[in-house]
Amino acid sequence: MPEDSVSFFPVTEFIKGQVKEIEDLQVTPLKIDIDGARHDSSWIDKKDIKKYAEPFLRPQIDSSSLANLFIGKSFLDQTIDAVTFSYDAKVNLPDSMKLIHWDVYIDPYMNNVQRIYMVKNDTIDSHPVTVQLTWVSGKWFSVRNIIQLPGREPEIKEQIVKWDFVE
Repeated sequence: MPEDSVSFFPVTEFIKGQVKEIEDLQVTPLKIDIDGARHDSSWIDKKDIKKYAEPFLRPQIDSSSLANLFIGKSFLDQTIDAVTFSYDAKVNLPDSMKLIHWDVYIDPYMNNVQRIYMVKNDTIDSHPVTVQLTWVSGKWFSVRNIIQLPGREPEIKEQIVKWDFVE
């Protein structure tokens, strides 16, 4: 397939749809904060879900906004039984673009999204941070910040929001 005809899975619209579904559920989501060995959890109001999901919504991921910056490829990954759509930068990204990679995993039999994984580079207090975003359809999402200071072990802080408690 020619590079120009690659279209992107509309990740942002999918996540917005998931947020709407959570807001309509008869369940109270649970937020789990993990900082090293410390775990803290609290129930959150469904109307706050969009606030916690905000890192997944920027930038807008669709063909029209990112086609000139990213290239996509797809393959059937038999080890995880999913069709994987993987996207990487095809040019040097502008400093304002924090998103550097994302994957969309589709169930090849049911043709539905299983998981979305995104990686962003950012800074917190002038320190470089790798942000890993994982969205598991209909179940939970997490935002993991990895701070790597020179000569030190990585500092990992993660926030998980769950609304499906079957797992």
